[in-house]
Amino acid sequence: MSTLLLLKGKTLIGKFWSRANILISDSGFIVKIFRSERANRFYMSKVDKIYNAQDKLILPGLIDVHVHFRDPGQTHKEDFESGSKCALASGIVVVGDMPNNVPPIDNVESYLRKIEEVSKKSYVDFFLYIMVIGRKKFSDFLRRGVQPRAVKIYLPERRDYDLMRQNDLPRDPIYVFHAEHPGYIGGDEPTNMEDLLKIRPVKAEVEGIRFAINFASRGHRVHITHVSSKAGIEEIINAKRRGLRISCDVTPHHLIFYRERIDMRSPLFKVLPPIRHKHDRDFLIRALSSGVIDIIASDHAPHTIEEKTNFVGSPYGIQSIQYLLPLVFSLCMKLHIDFRRILPLLSRNPARIFGIHRRGWIKVGNYADLVVFDPRRRWVIDPDMCFSKARISPYDFMFVRGYVDATFLRGELVYENGLFLKRIGKLI
Repeated sequence: MSTLLLLKGKTLIGKFWSRANILISDSGFIVKIFRSERANRFYMSKVDKIYNAQDKLILPGLIDVHVHFRDPGQTHKEDFESGSKCALASGIVVVGDMPNNVPPIDNVESYLRKIEEVSKKSYVDFFLYIMVIGRKKFSDFLRRGVQPRAVKIYLPERRDYDLMRQNDLPRDPIYVFHAEHPGYIGGDEPTNMEDLLKIRPVKAEVEGIRFAINFASRGHRVHITHVSSKAGIEEIINAKRRGLRISCDVTPHHLIFYRERIDMRSPLFKVLPPIRHKHDRDFLIRALSSGVIDIIASDHAPHTIEEKTNFVGSPYGIQSIQYLLPLVFSLCMKLHIDFRRILPLLSRNPARIFGIHRRGWIKVGNYADLVVFDPRRRWVIDPDMCFSKARISPYDFMFVRGYVDATFLRGELVYENGLFLKRIGKLI
């Protein structure tokens, strides 16, 4: 037997937090989980290293299926090195990076170039989306032995809308919809959030979700990202009752902020879909608690400080990934939501829905993707401590609870207390 790493702390065993010893092989897998060291002296004799998390929690490594690391093409905003560092600091070990690069990832050559470029930079494991393309371009991928895991559909773009009306798209990938119907979007450049809510109304999201549901009824796997409204969630509930292969996610900003709370003139809140009204936000919380929502994803979309100075002309998007776990944990504590029920939305569910095997939960035989999390630590989000190139966020100076002390990726300690120890990220 090879030498083993022993990680000691408190983790979920069944439905309860319990003291546990997690044995990790030098190949990066969990080989045994037990409570008493005395009952497992044979394994203990093989332990080469011990990491004692004491009374802190050991969580499964998180999976964020929606990030924009801007690499290649807009690396002045973010790149895979800075973005993946932010991810590790929030306990995230796998990210799904969106394809709206410059140029976009809409052919096999740009896809393979992106893999080559970002593999040199990433501190986390990753998969890459491609833009929605026609069957001929899909065939180019398959001829090169490449099977994309996920396809992004930005429905507000007429190009994507028209392509999705075709009947010959392959069934293998999961199709991820930004579900705002182009027929219900209109108006001039918004000058504040009130204008934006009129230009991108709830009706656009509802009709976009209906369009995606119709696509799912043709036998495709569909995931609807960053759902923002009560009416949108209700459409998804009805589709699930029909037995369609459909799932959805929400973002921290749609769970935390609402129109009545934010500065309607601040470009920091300028995002798509827009921040909705309180009754929409409250319904999202109820859907989260009841299990209707499948995944929480950051939709990390960084921009420079200069770009986010004025509302008019400011690009859409919020920088958030470094704070994902503390924000969700703090929300649970504030609203008295059982964090144990929410944790799978950050780990196990994205692994299952996006076909990421042997990850997302702490189990013998799975990769040792583990997070040492201090649930008692209270701190203030400081932009000067942010690892992103985009050091501006609506979360700046927010008081949060819960802190990531360390992150293990495939059994390797890669992050600890602000230090990045190894860069071993790869394509999955």
